[in-house]
Amino acid sequence: MSALARLNPRHWSLGFKGGAIIVASLALLVGSAATSYTLERNTAAATADMLRTMQAQADIQRLHTQIAEAATGVRGYLLTGRDDFLVPYHIAAEQLPATLASLQARAVDPEQLASLARITPLLRKKLASLNLMRGQRNASTAELQEHLLSSKQILDQLRTEIGVMNLREAALVEQRTLTLQQASNRNLWMAMIVIGAGMAGAMATLTFTLGLVRRVRLAAENAERLSNDLPLKPTPSTTDELGQLADRLHQASVLLAGRASAAQAASRAKTEFLARTSHELRTPLNAILGYAQLLEAGLREPREREHAEHIRQAGQHLLSLINEVLDIGRIEAGKLTLACVPVALAPLLDEAMMLMAPLARQRGVLLRHDHAGIEVAVLADRQRLLQALLNLLSNAIKYGPRDGIVALHLAPGDELAAIHIDDNGPGITPSLRTRLFAPFDRLGAERGKTEGAGLGLAVSKALMQAMGGDVILHDRPGPGSRFTLTLPLATNAGATDEADQQEPADQPAPAAAVPATSASTHHLLCVEADPATRTLVATLAQRRPHWRVTTVADAAAGLAVAQAEQPDLVLLAANLADAKWLALPGTVVLLGSDANHDIAHFAHLAKPLDIPAFFALLDSHGKST
Repeated sequence: MSALARLNPRHWSLGFKGGAIIVASLALLVGSAATSYTLERNTAAATADMLRTMQAQADIQRLHTQIAEAATGVRGYLLTGRDDFLVPYHIAAEQLPATLASLQARAVDPEQLASLARITPLLRKKLASLNLMRGQRNASTAELQEHLLSSKQILDQLRTEIGVMNLREAALVEQRTLTLQQASNRNLWMAMIVIGAGMAGAMATLTFTLGLVRRVRLAAENAERLSNDLPLKPTPSTTDELGQLADRLHQASVLLAGRASAAQAASRAKTEFLARTSHELRTPLNAILGYAQLLEAGLREPREREHAEHIRQAGQHLLSLINEVLDIGRIEAGKLTLACVPVALAPLLDEAMMLMAPLARQRGVLLRHDHAGIEVAVLADRQRLLQALLNLLSNAIKYGPRDGIVALHLAPGDELAAIHIDDNGPGITPSLRTRLFAPFDRLGAERGKTEGAGLGLAVSKALMQAMGGDVILHDRPGPGSRFTLTLPLATNAGATDEADQQEPADQPAPAAAVPATSASTHHLLCVEADPATRTLVATLAQRRPHWRVTTVADAAAGLAVAQAEQPDLVLLAANLADAKWLALPGTVVLLGSDANHDIAHFAHLAKPLDIPAFFALLDSHGKST
C-alpha cells in the first residue's frame, strides 16, 4: 500500500481512530474550559474596572460636595456668628482626607493620578483658608473680602480640576462599558463555538459508532452466512481490524468453497465406489444365497439344515446391509427413484405388523395396533414406506426389553398423516439425540449383542423426506421412545388399497408345480456375464427336467441365440438389456433392478435369486405354454 493511501482514515486501525476521537474530544473540552476561564477572568476584570470607575466617580462627586459644604458653613458662620453653621465644616474637614485617600486608592489612570496630584495641595490650601476665615469673624470688611476672594480662587481651581476628573471618569466609564460589552460578546461567541464544536464532535463520534456497529453486524451476518454455506455480502475496502476480519472471512469462504468442492468430489467418488463395490458384493451373494437355499431344501438332518439356514440368514443380513449402503449412496447422489402414488395406510400397516411378527415372537414382544377402521391414504412409494416402517419397528423390537410392548398408532390430520411407533425401552438420552440419524452411528449399541450397522434410521429419515414426510423422535416423560413417521395425505380419492396392491413383477405369485416329464419341452435362455449366476440358474433348472437351459455370457451372443432358437423364457441381466429385446416373441425377465426407463416395463426377478420365486416363474411359464 502506498504512503498516500495509508493517510486515508479508512486504513487507520480502530484503536487509532477511537484514540483520535477521544483525544480530540478531550482537547476540545480542555480548550473550551481554558478559553471560558480566560474569558471569565477578562469579564471579571472589566467588571471590576467598571465598578472602580463608578466608585471613583462617586468619590469625586463626594469630594466636590464636601468642599462646597465646608465653604458654605464657614460663610454662614461669618455672617451670623452662630457656631451651628460650622457643623458641615467640621464634618467635611474630617471626611475630606478619607474621601481623598479612597479616590487615590481607586485611581489607576495616569491622567486621573495627575489630576489628584494637583487637587491635593489645592484641597489643603482650601481647608487652611477656611480655617483662617473662621478665626476672622471680627476682622474688617476689607480683610474678609480679601480672604473670601482668595478662598474663591482656590475653590474655582478645585472645581476645575474636579471637572477634569469627572470628564476623564466619564470617558473611562464609556471605555470600560465598551470593554465589558466586548467581553460579553466574546463569551457569547465562544459559547456558540464550543456548542458547535461539541455537536460536531458528537456527530463524529455517533458516525464512527454507527459505522462501527454496522460493520460489526455485517461481519456477524457474513459469519452466519459462512456457517450456512452462503455467499458473503460485500464489505468496505479497509485495512483496520474489521477490514482484516472481513478479509479473513472471505479467505475462509474461499477455503470452505474449495473444501466443499473437494468434499462433493469425494462424496461422488465414495458413492460411485459404494455402487461398484455393492454390485460386486451382490454378485457372489447371488451364488451364496442360491446354493444355501438349495442346501437347506435338500438336507434332511436337522443339524445340517440348521447350518445351511445360518448360511442363508447370514447372507441375507449381508444383502440387507449392502442394500442399505446402496440406498445411502443413491440418496446422497440424488439418484434415488421414487414412484409416489396414493397408498392406503391400513393394509400397509397390517403387512408391516405381519412381517415383524416372527421377530417379535422370538423376543417375546407384544405388538399392538389401533388403526382398524381408519381409511386414510398418503402419497408415497409403497415399497420405500414399508422399508422405513420395518426399520423402525425392527429397532423398537430389538432395542426394547424382552417381553416388552411395541404399539403402532395411526393419526390422520388435516394435511398430514402420522404413524406413531411407541416402545417401553430405555429411551434415548438428550445428549445422543443429535447423533440419532447419523449414518453408521449406533449410539454405543455396537458394544452390545444386537446386530446392526447404524444405517436403518438414517435411510428411513432420508426416504421419508424424499417422499415429502419426515421421521421425528418425540420427547416423552418416563422410559421408552416414540418415533413418528409423517406423510402428506393423498388428494386422489382412488388410493390404492390392499386389493389393488398387486404382487410386483419381480415377485410372481407361486403357481402349482408342473409335473416333470421325461423330455425337455421348454427352453430357458440365461444371458448373464457372471459365471456363478449362470451355473446357479442351470443347477436350479435341473429341478425342472422339462426345461432345457442355454447360458450365454454376453448380450450380442444371447440376442443371436434368442432370435435363432426363440426360447420360451429369457433371463437377462438388467445391465445388458436394451430395446432390441422387445422384438423377441418369448418372455424376457430381467435379473436385478438396474433397468433404465427405456426397458423398465420388463418383468423383474430379484437378484440374488429368490429360489421359490424362480421356480414359480418357471412353473407359471411351463403351465401357460
